[in-house]
Amino acid sequence: MRDRFPTIASVVILAGLVIGTWFAAEHTQRAVTLDAPAKQTHEPDSWGKVMLMLRTDENGVPISRIEGDYMEHFPDDDSYDIRYPRAMSIKPGQPTLVGTSKLATVLDDGNRIIMKQDALVMRLASDTTEPLNVSSNEITLLINEDVAYTDLPATAVRNRSTLKGVGMRYDNKTGELKVFDSTDVEIAPRARQAQPPATEKKP
Repeated sequence: MRDRFPTIASVVILAGLVIGTWFAAEHTQRAVTLDAPAKQTHEPDSWGKVMLMLRTDENGVPISRIEGDYMEHFPDDDSYDIRYPRAMSIKPGQPTLVGTSKLATVLDDGNRIIMKQDALVMRLASDTTEPLNVSSNEITLLINEDVAYTDLPATAVRNRSTLKGVGMRYDNKTGELKVFDSTDVEIAPRARQAQPPATEKKP
């Protein structure tokens, strides 16, 4: 019995320590108010003036260019806000697209550019395409897909023809312009071909 007494005493002491620790932990959790995790707000962490952002493909060939007067970066969604931006899609072999507005938000590593306030997207003239302008209060550019679209009222102008509607999508690869809800169309008449002057027959 004397040989077992130290072992029994050790077990009792150990059990007492475990129970005491458990009660102390419970008391501490109830007594101390844990702060809620800090919410990540949409606040800029860096900014700059007269910014220029250039994206290239896997071969190092430039495919887009964004410049503006002032830039702010937001770490919560890794986005950029740019004042008075000028965005360009400059992919080789395709018409150049130029987008301007008062404000732009750049997302997805520069692939998605949301042009806001007086947004204008221009397809510049080339050897195979005529100039095309699409204007709206907001237009989104998808650089990788080479697409511009809006769900808001928009106006498309090509030469003297005008197309108005709600919701437009322009694919720069195919040159196709889709209007989801057309409201007004003005197509300029083709110029009449000049007729050769009549010749008078002599008797």
